[in-house]
Amino acid sequence: MSSSQKPKNHLNDTGTSLKARWRSWYAGKSPVFQFGLKFGALMVLLYALLATTFFDRLLYSYLEANAWIANFILNGLGQHSHVTEVTISSPQFNMAIRRGCDAVEPTWLFCAAVVSFPATLRHKLLGVLAGIVVLQVLNLARIVTLYWIGIHLPGLFNSAHLEIWPTLFILTAILLFIAWRGWSSDQEAPHVA
Repeated sequence: MSSSQKPKNHLNDTGTSLKARWRSWYAGKSPVFQFGLKFGALMVLLYALLATTFFDRLLYSYLEANAWIANFILNGLGQHSHVTEVTISSPQFNMAIRRGCDAVEPTWLFCAAVVSFPATLRHKLLGVLAGIVVLQVLNLARIVTLYWIGIHLPGLFNSAHLEIWPTLFILTAILLFIAWRGWSSDQEAPHVA
């Protein structure tokens, strides 16, 4: 009878050992999993919102605002353009600002990463605010430069629109997150006097 109990205890020891190793492994990886789950859920939320009619109408109003602000900048730079809904026009070039020319995805990507990362609420809010401002200003720069490219370097327009600017936006969002993470870590680290 004692021989039949030994294997049972041995199995319990192995089960306990596996459970302890799993807990130890998970404890070390838990922040990564939590970040991944939060970030993934926020990205799914973005695409769910993008599929709604309400968000589509809201986005169209945002695109109109981008067109008006970019047109104001272009006129300040000597272009004689005007806006009709989401289209910036002049005798030389017409450009419609459509979905994808709005910086919503890279801005959401950055904000989702900041919100998902373990940091104080204050640091997250400051990071989100700074990232939104930087990415929205960059988007206006994109619209203005694409308009200029369309007039002066039309052969480069498609590459700039479909390859160069999207890559710059994703890189900017990633670099902003890295910079914010470094800043946030420095702020939370105890200062030695």
